[in-house]
Amino acid sequence: MIAEATNIAGSTGSTANVTDGALQINPRSEFDQAVLDGRAFSWSSMTYDPDANDTILGVENNSTTHLLKIGRILVSSDTASMIQVFIGKGVTMTGTAVTGVNLNRSSGRTAEATAIRDETGNGAQAASYVGATYAQILQKQVAASTLVEVDLGAAAVVLPYDGMIGVDLTTAATAANITMIGWFEPI
Repeated sequence: MIAEATNIAGSTGSTANVTDGALQINPRSEFDQAVLDGRAFSWSSMTYDPDANDTILGVENNSTTHLLKIGRILVSSDTASMIQVFIGKGVTMTGTAVTGVNLNRSSGRTAEATAIRDETGNGAQAASYVGATYAQILQKQVAASTLVEVDLGAAAVVLPYDGMIGVDLTTAATAANITMIGWFEPI
């Protein structure tokens, strides 16, 4: 006996598909669901002229009710260099403000985060990471005039309230760009 495909309507108007007695599902990642819910954001430091060991972009979680998860970092530079990604806590962020862009433009939510380009308040700046305050979590080489994507996927960097993530470029450049993509998860 062959069963016809069936759609089951839910109370919200959404439907579930049942084919041959099996429920068809399309699972969503945490990030995909955060985009739909308006909890996913990107922060970009575009075409900045950094000195060696500058923190090109820093992002700090200001939410007391949500964790901030950074899942992707995109880096380009006109000069070959090493990028160093680090985390910290209790930093007074200083520099030029960067506005978070909601990846669901219809949600109207704003990011509960401080993002700063040419961030100078962290004191780490590549060479001086110190124990309990800062921890280097990743180093990666970037070739001149290329784009490097650091996709952390399920191993996203999780920032509690007042936690920050920064990206340093160890070589002076004239044009560097960094974008961080992340989402907020309820605690």
